[in-house]
Amino acid sequence: MKVGILSLQGSFFDHQKSLDLVSLESLLIKTPEDLDKVDGIILPGGESTAMSKISSYNNLYKKLDTKIKQGLPTLSTCAGTIILAKSVIDGDTHIPNIDIEIQRNAYGRQNESFEADVKFLNNNDIYCFIRAPKIIRTLNNDVKVIATQIEDIVGVSQNNIVSLTYHPELTNDNYYLEWLLAFMKEGKYVGSF
Repeated sequence: MKVGILSLQGSFFDHQKSLDLVSLESLLIKTPEDLDKVDGIILPGGESTAMSKISSYNNLYKKLDTKIKQGLPTLSTCAGTIILAKSVIDGDTHIPNIDIEIQRNAYGRQNESFEADVKFLNNNDIYCFIRAPKIIRTLNNDVKVIATQIEDIVGVSQNNIVSLTYHPELTNDNYYLEWLLAFMKEGKYVGSF
């Protein structure tokens, strides 16, 4: 099994390390043709506007949108979640595939980034929020809330997509890594193991 990581800009090397830790082969995705070689995809954190500008040169997002709609297991973190959101406050939509409304940089600038306790499914752990967006609300009942930080929604799932606003790839705790392996192998959202 091979998992692609969108590698236009952002924290793609950290996600590659996560995949290495669970013995999943990875491929850094830079062209539409790369998408034909993978069984799952990760959209990393970074700068969503920069990623979209870079992708516009080779129509990568168009093919990515098609693959996600066809059921490709998809994990997004931080800016990757902005890219997939159906509604973006203070920003543009890119490839809307998950029914959420999100606010860019909701917690402040880079120097206001923080670590916080997150309830992710059946686990609590400390995760990093770096210029993080905030999921303001879900837009239909098909979206399941799977992670919270106090009262904020910081993780959701819908069909073959899991979207997080934080960076689990920076801590790589055992629970997250076990979940990541199961999610990519199952091809759909997995609640617990």
